[in-house]
Amino acid sequence: MRATHGQRIAELRVGQCIVVEKIPAAGSLEARKLSSGPVMFYWRHTRAGKTERLPVGHYDSSAPPKSLKPTHRGYSVPAALEAARESAKLDRETPGGLRAERERASAAEAQEAAERELRQRFTLKALCAAYVEWLKAQGKSSWRDVENIFENHVMAALPDLAEKPAAEVQKSEIVAALRRPHEAGKKTTARKLRAYLRAAYACAIKADSDPDLPKAFSDFGVNTNPVASIAAGKAQSDKNPLGAVELRKYWSALQGEPGVIGAALRLHILTGGQRAAQLVRLQRSALAGGTLLLMDAKGKRAEPREHLLPITNRMRAELTALPAAGYVFSTDGGKTPMHATSVSKWASEVAGRAGIKSFQLKRVRSGIETLLAAAGITKHIRGQLQSHGIGGVQDQHYDAHEYLPEKRKALEVLLRQLEKNGVRRVRASTPADPA
Repeated sequence: MRATHGQRIAELRVGQCIVVEKIPAAGSLEARKLSSGPVMFYWRHTRAGKTERLPVGHYDSSAPPKSLKPTHRGYSVPAALEAARESAKLDRETPGGLRAERERASAAEAQEAAERELRQRFTLKALCAAYVEWLKAQGKSSWRDVENIFENHVMAALPDLAEKPAAEVQKSEIVAALRRPHEAGKKTTARKLRAYLRAAYACAIKADSDPDLPKAFSDFGVNTNPVASIAAGKAQSDKNPLGAVELRKYWSALQGEPGVIGAALRLHILTGGQRAAQLVRLQRSALAGGTLLLMDAKGKRAEPREHLLPITNRMRAELTALPAAGYVFSTDGGKTPMHATSVSKWASEVAGRAGIKSFQLKRVRSGIETLLAAAGITKHIRGQLQSHGIGGVQDQHYDAHEYLPEKRKALEVLLRQLEKNGVRRVRASTPADPA
């Protein structure tokens, strides 16, 4: 008498496998005893020359012998056959078969895992750092301000947001980040933070089509800019120049300041109030032929703009008190430059002793332009002297005139205006041209 399926399965040894029953044109149902004790059913079939064995489920010897549904413990033989037939049917209906479907699913899962890992590496914090490094590589003096604002108002203030993948940051999260400094009364900081984040995301989006941007930006996988549609907020007027009286009072106070700090602050005035961030990078090698050369990296220009200034007699006098080699604006003999914030701090201390309230170094720059405007110096020449408002096609591509005579005249007018009330710095002799 032929043994039943149950008897054959009961006689299985560990590791032994038997064909329980053939499935016409669809392989067979097999049973194998596992080393752990139970028996496992498999559907075995061959497709495209490849044989595979798919698990169906455990054998339940206590299941009703004619049941076609599995119990909580496993399958009867008829239930396992039914499951194998269903797998065979699904295999025929699936493009490439179940194996191909599993391979596609596995590949998709692996890709998703890789993308998830990538997103975890390319966080908002990393995007901010990449943008700062790019600004630094471009020679933009603003990179320090950008780095400080990111550090204070993203990394330190919102560490969870900073560690979030940049591609997953939402507009609402950026708005919340901007609201913090805005509600604290730091509206200018909020506007700067918005502008810097918007620019960082713009770089990440454009990197795939702009060879001037580092490839590292494209690795962030950013497709949309969450900052682009956020309102910039109303800019507060920053026009608060020192008046002529305050400017003369500040100039008068500077006459008694000794050493390199006094000379540096006076030279800042005598150059027409150049940006401190540019002045502190000035080196002796940039002084030649009666001129000094500054590199203006401010704005969107790809390369710093050469900004040439004439050296007047009064400028020469102050230069003699400053280092003869290396950095001109330096307190250690030219080895390292002064920091722009230090120059601003020293200037504020002088202004404070002179009784000038709400002093800021940028008010000196705007005060000088205002004073020159009142003295009849044209807007164009004032822009050439202070290197601003020079962005049109004519200025960039056609007008190669350095305006040295016009700048010299403007600086002489400035000095006369500052000394209108008799403010002078008397020197025993005219020093030699340090250039």
